[in-house]
Amino acid sequence: MAVRVKSRPPWAEALRRRREELGLTQERLAELTALDGPEPLVSQTMISALETGSSLPTKLQAERLFALLRALRWTPEEFAEATGLDVPLVYRPSGEPREDVVWVPVVGSGVAGRPWPESGSMPVPRPLVRPGSVLIQVEGDSMDTGEEDGLRDGDLVLVDQNLKDLREGRVYAVEIIGDGITIKRARRVGNRWILVSDNPKGPILEPEEVKVLGEVYRKISIREVK
Repeated sequence: MAVRVKSRPPWAEALRRRREELGLTQERLAELTALDGPEPLVSQTMISALETGSSLPTKLQAERLFALLRALRWTPEEFAEATGLDVPLVYRPSGEPREDVVWVPVVGSGVAGRPWPESGSMPVPRPLVRPGSVLIQVEGDSMDTGEEDGLRDGDLVLVDQNLKDLREGRVYAVEIIGDGITIKRARRVGNRWILVSDNPKGPILEPEEVKVLGEVYRKISIREVK
């Protein structure tokens, strides 16, 4: 008697393909969904279920689905395009807008070069959002100290565009004139300011070289940048 093998739905195949494009195992992808603690929000078992099509990603709680999209480096728009599924993060089952999340604009990558994405938005828990907040994804290791509070490649940070005056030790998103966005820490040396990388191998910038976009006040991991 022939055994019928159930084919996986296109959205499940899209999830598996995206994970493999990033060179991640299911175990590593699960680890990347940990936001504010050691435990992942989406387990390896759940990821396996999603990739086989036995569980629907849009049935995940908002925080879990957001963590999965972050780990896959997908905006909700990119997820929807790749999988054909809508992202109901800001709606209740009744169709009413959710009150616990806010769509925050993603303005670019935190590195000189290609923006990520050129436009788009991602949902963020409402208590973390300030008036004028924007999201920037960190690329590169110039702010990675190897410590828990460092900014690693792929981290998302919230930027307060209302705080542009440099303050000692604070972290800022700045636009290198004509050459993209980067993240740097402000240091006062004598009577002048410089913008430094936390990684000693990173570059040092002068304020005259950049336009300050705002102060970085949170990692999307919900740990405050110190």
